[in-house]
Amino acid sequence: MGKAFVNEQKKIMISNINTTRSIEIGDAAIDCGFLLQFPGVTLPIFLYLATHMDDDYLIRTSPTIISTYLPDTYTVEDIYAGLSHLKNEGIIDCSGEREGDYTYLIRVNIDNIRQASHPAPETKKGLKNIYFNDRELRQEILQLPRPCRAELFQGILTFVPPEEDLELLEGKITQWLEDFPADMIKELIRRVDKWQARYDNPAEGTFHYLKGIIDDWYKKETFTYEKLQDQDKLFREIREISRLYGLAEWHNISPVQLETFRNWLQEDYPLSAEIVKLAIREAFRRKKDGQPSLQYIEDNFIKPFKEKKIRDTGEALKLLQKNRTVKKKKEKRVPFNWDRLAWDFED
Repeated sequence: MGKAFVNEQKKIMISNINTTRSIEIGDAAIDCGFLLQFPGVTLPIFLYLATHMDDDYLIRTSPTIISTYLPDTYTVEDIYAGLSHLKNEGIIDCSGEREGDYTYLIRVNIDNIRQASHPAPETKKGLKNIYFNDRELRQEILQLPRPCRAELFQGILTFVPPEEDLELLEGKITQWLEDFPADMIKELIRRVDKWQARYDNPAEGTFHYLKGIIDDWYKKETFTYEKLQDQDKLFREIREISRLYGLAEWHNISPVQLETFRNWLQEDYPLSAEIVKLAIREAFRRKKDGQPSLQYIEDNFIKPFKEKKIRDTGEALKLLQKNRTVKKKKEKRVPFNWDRLAWDFED
């Protein structure tokens, strides 16, 4: 490869003396969404095709050949998927040439690219979100094993209503992508999509719900997927415990009750959710006259379990049985022999 040089005037040209074809992508095209057409591997594929096609916009190539021009992180399967995406979007036409080595005759539809990059009248006033409520695109992104940042950005945009100012949001969304790993952002998109579908919520409300999740992550300093999983597990366990205690709805749980359940599961010697549920059942069995208080459960079950470092329900049941046996012995009366009583009453 010849030495490349950079010539910067009003534009930057990256080339060398052997260059026979180059392309120019202006800032106006970028501002009008040119890059948004090319998720993941599709952009480097397009750049390869556009710089190696002939004067009729044709090129004979294969995914294996293309892979030699791209980073090793892109597999041949990724390139197949990228070519399929470009074909589905009308950016290229692709037909098989030889089946043996999977060579294709590809036509680059430059007119489609130019049309997509041409600014619409309304975009001159600001960026326009063309992805709002595009659930098909959202599902495609969720099915990707490792979506890139651009694809995750698009996924978030599917929740952003048209009235939002994208120029203001761009920096905020970019910051989210900086602060949270890709697997968390993908999980964020999945959760909001599920929330919208499960409860038939209006699309306009999904972005507010999404921001609520993000705010909660910042508040709890949840910056790894592992910590997110731990918090999800804690949430599920507290919900199960609260329902068993008689709090059927999440909004019925007071902050004090929530903190109490959390302490049982996490503080001092943490107890498993199964042990806590056993304690609640036993408390209800003993307090037949009504619902036992959390203080009663804590004093009679939770604290003894923690002090004895109970690890599972089997050990918990043994401790309960032992305590019952001791209590019965204390309550058992000593037999009294009336025959040995000295009757010494005076008249």
